[in-house]
Amino acid sequence: MRYLSHLAMTVTLALFLSTPTHAQNPPAVRYLDGTVALSAAPGPNTPPIGKLLVTAPLRPLSREGDWLRVSMQGWTQAGAERAIYAAPGIRVLHAVLSSSAVEMLVFSEQIADPDTAQLWTKTELQGWIKTLDLKPSLRDIWARAEPLFAERCTACHQRRIPHHYTANQWTSHLKVMGPRTGLPKDDQFLIRAYLQYHAKDADRLARAAVQ
Repeated sequence: MRYLSHLAMTVTLALFLSTPTHAQNPPAVRYLDGTVALSAAPGPNTPPIGKLLVTAPLRPLSREGDWLRVSMQGWTQAGAERAIYAAPGIRVLHAVLSSSAVEMLVFSEQIADPDTAQLWTKTELQGWIKTLDLKPSLRDIWARAEPLFAERCTACHQRRIPHHYTANQWTSHLKVMGPRTGLPKDDQFLIRAYLQYHAKDADRLARAAVQ
């Protein structure tokens, strides 16, 4: 009798895991609040295969001690797959990878940028990170970015309005202005992400956002 009960529970669990409802409910997206190294396996002796940047959208998959296995989706440009961006044609950078990590990428749909005719591919990456603060929404990250931008980016000139420029234009501006702030690289990345997500073409980022 106990054997039959155990068998019934096993069958029920197997059916649950194979149902479409389970497949359609992946782990919720969390947003990286900082820069973190990405590894192919957990543990301090595993060399990094790249780094993930602030606002990268991650799905936690499993945990091993202080290490978290995550999945990230984004877009790569044909011939330059070592960089993963938030949206096709918009250079909001989420990950920078080593050459060896490119072999781990999973590619799916492709589209051509109507402005440049460049080919972009939807890309998924999985790997391990040492547990870092993950936020449930980008608003939690902007709460830190807004005062930093207001304080450090108006010392030399009048405050620039984020939606006056496109996300790609902010990338160019911050290459020049970022070092002038005297802020660490991580804070410069944070301000850049904040400005890009509030740029003139931010609606394109919203449409490409991972849900």
